[in-house]
Amino acid sequence: MSGLVWSIKNGDIEQVKEAVESKKVDLNAPIDGRSPIHYAADYGQLEVLKYLLSKGADLNVLDKHGISAILAAIWEGHTDCVKLMLEKGASKSGKTPDGTSYIDAAEKADIKALLR
Repeated sequence: MSGLVWSIKNGDIEQVKEAVESKKVDLNAPIDGRSPIHYAADYGQLEVLKYLLSKGADLNVLDKHGISAILAAIWEGHTDCVKLMLEKGASKSGKTPDGTSYIDAAEKADIKALLR
């Protein structure tokens, strides 16, 4: 499975598609405590994120630390990923594991604007 994580982190959409289409991967099963969508959001891989969502990845799944994929993108400053997940129905009103609101957790002004 680590090959899939590498492909997601590096934006190798063809390898990701191959793994998903050959049914080698459950899109919502954790890999080292995080789902594939978390890795895509965390690394700002917008095309991979779009693909995973189109194939049924759960937008609201939490990782082993209680972090949503949108929060991973917020923390890493991946505005395009945050925008996409909001368009697909992610909650703007979530909280970090320590109870901070998403808008307060965001450092970038453009992400804060999306969360208003």
